[in-house]
Amino acid sequence: MKSKLLLSLCLVAALGTTSCQDEKTEPTAPASGAELIRTTAHPKVDRIHIKLPARARKIDQQFTKIARRVIDPNDFQCPPSTPLIDFLLGTINRSIAREPDVFFTLIGLAADIIPSIDAILFETEATPQSQIFGYTGEYNHRMTKVERDVKRFWDINSAGIQLVAMKGTMLLDVNRVARVYEAAFVNEDGSAITHAQALFLAGIVRATLLQSVTMDRGNYPLFSFNAFAIPGGGGDPNKIAVGDGVLESYKAIGFDDVAPQAVYAHEFGHHIQFQRGYFSDHFATTGSAAERTMYTELMADAFSAYYLTHKRGAALNKKRVAQFLQVFFDIGDCAFSDPGHHGTPNQRMKAANFGFTVAAQAQKQGHILTADQFHRLFVAAYPGLVAPDVT
Repeated sequence: MKSKLLLSLCLVAALGTTSCQDEKTEPTAPASGAELIRTTAHPKVDRIHIKLPARARKIDQQFTKIARRVIDPNDFQCPPSTPLIDFLLGTINRSIAREPDVFFTLIGLAADIIPSIDAILFETEATPQSQIFGYTGEYNHRMTKVERDVKRFWDINSAGIQLVAMKGTMLLDVNRVARVYEAAFVNEDGSAITHAQALFLAGIVRATLLQSVTMDRGNYPLFSFNAFAIPGGGGDPNKIAVGDGVLESYKAIGFDDVAPQAVYAHEFGHHIQFQRGYFSDHFATTGSAAERTMYTELMADAFSAYYLTHKRGAALNKKRVAQFLQVFFDIGDCAFSDPGHHGTPNQRMKAANFGFTVAAQAQKQGHILTADQFHRLFVAAYPGLVAPDVT
């Protein structure tokens, strides 16, 4: 099996991505299992080419890039770092320093994205571990509560939207990992990975992870550092998948009181878009892929902020929510040519402030706007939200 693309380590966070650059160098194909699990001393690793089935439409993570730049980067500000990214990079650097062979073997075998693909394709409310949120289940009650409250708040048909956990510990389950390899990866020649190949690779992932002294049997932020809204269809349920790594990382930097509600509320915003057809809006269907994605992501930010501060929603303190969102949105990206572009941190905060303002106005009237009413207000405000912020 051979990688078609050599990627630098790309950290994809819940609700945002860091900027990543593709490298077009073609790696050498391994001729044996021993070569397949070779390691490297630098952070550029062989990545198996990913080919997800069409039914696994994804909103918050994309693995393809486009070359052309359509947004002028000189018009916008982006921070050099953020506490969340500093925390995540710190955990990664400790692993690299203590056990580089283990770390790069697992990354080379795509262990950092296998839990995400597993959640997208296979997890439901009925599958093992799907209702255990956090490394030890410490978020079970809070995730169940926010799911119930958000569904009551918005006026869409949400009974069938399932909430599932994304867990790095699934990497120890050879059968589950093999299932992901078979469903989402291909050989160099485009042929399907056989069951025997998949079991072989999954066995290496398990054995390597068990050797680790820094990755706690998969309870490691990088393996589940994401959240998704997944539309149903073809027998698959509508889902929101929330990774342990997201919840635990925000806890580590002091935002345990806000993160679960905010992560879920943003992803629920995408389900509003799915159900109400907002992906057919003018701004969602014109311009570059980056501009189209930015529109739907900023709308989900606004939906989330409206719910979080509305007195009949989460009723959280606006100042505290703003503090969290500043960190949250600092993982917004300046990858202006990336089809997964979420908007700059400043644009995302503008969208949140829009949601705060609308919530404050609605509270005076004592009611909750319908999704369509909120959507119309957002569309009217959108050009101002994405206006250049560098003068």
